[in-house]
Amino acid sequence: MTERGREIGQQDADARMIEDGLAEEARAWVTLLQSGEATQADARALAGWRMTSLEHERAFVLAARAHQITREAIRSLKGERAPRVERTVGRAPVNRRVLIGGGAALAAGLATIAVLRPDTFTSGRMEEIQTVKGERRTVDMGHGVSVELNTLSRVALRDDLGQGGFELLRGEALVSIASSANPVQIMAGAARIIAGGARLGLRNLSGDLSAVCLEGQARVLLKGREALLSAGQKVVWSAGELGAVTQLAQAAGSEWWRGVLVFNNARLGDVIGELNRYREGRIVVANPAIADRRISGAFYINRLDQVVEQLRLAYGVKIVRMPGNILIVS
Repeated sequence: MTERGREIGQQDADARMIEDGLAEEARAWVTLLQSGEATQADARALAGWRMTSLEHERAFVLAARAHQITREAIRSLKGERAPRVERTVGRAPVNRRVLIGGGAALAAGLATIAVLRPDTFTSGRMEEIQTVKGERRTVDMGHGVSVELNTLSRVALRDDLGQGGFELLRGEALVSIASSANPVQIMAGAARIIAGGARLGLRNLSGDLSAVCLEGQARVLLKGREALLSAGQKVVWSAGELGAVTQLAQAAGSEWWRGVLVFNNARLGDVIGELNRYREGRIVVANPAIADRRISGAFYINRLDQVVEQLRLAYGVKIVRMPGNILIVS
């Protein structure tokens, strides 16, 4: 059997695992997207359909793959080369990236399918909101969704994520979703967070990505894996791996949204790095040995200069004050 035959055979085996009705709906979506008649409203509807469940997402991916394999087989029989993708969609054009997930090995071939994926879609509106150092800002997203941004944070409002949906590009956000609101979709890194009637703390800092559920429930989806969070639970992830759900420590209830930073056996260098996100000027650790010391404690964000004094008294470090509110720790 040829490699193409084995691939089609695997597609058939996978498709049998999907409910026939769901698979038919997925094929209808792919047909619509290829028709050249898809609109922005269709894009939003598809995003909602795909985030209904992992089965919906899997059905869509399989339908898109099957469509692409068929197209390639027909071109092969005709001796044609794959055409370049230069599509102009009629009726309110859809601006999108033509790439769907399903493995790096399939990425190049699937790039010729003009499909929409919720976590890679680029909508016509990409308005950004951000905070500067030391600033906290509350943004009403409408539709029962409120977002409080921490210091040095940035979000993008994206039409493709549905009502109240947005992407956390950098920093931290406290998200409150009214119980009467429809489920909201949020992007952070490569993960999608879906919640309704919930309160969440989200973080996206230099590869440090996490979601904390404070009230209600939330789903975190990443590359075919799913984590279900209930109140008092947390999950972390990287670009390609979703961690296990963990229970929050009792002290973890004190976070930045309460005006308190809590550290438990953290490196002094990491603590100072976090303080630098809030404090004007900069704290510099001149001695690497000091940076590796472990500390625990809770510090008030509005009294960060007192934190420096506490470090001096508790750990015997030397503090040299420089112009520009720069502190040298040695």
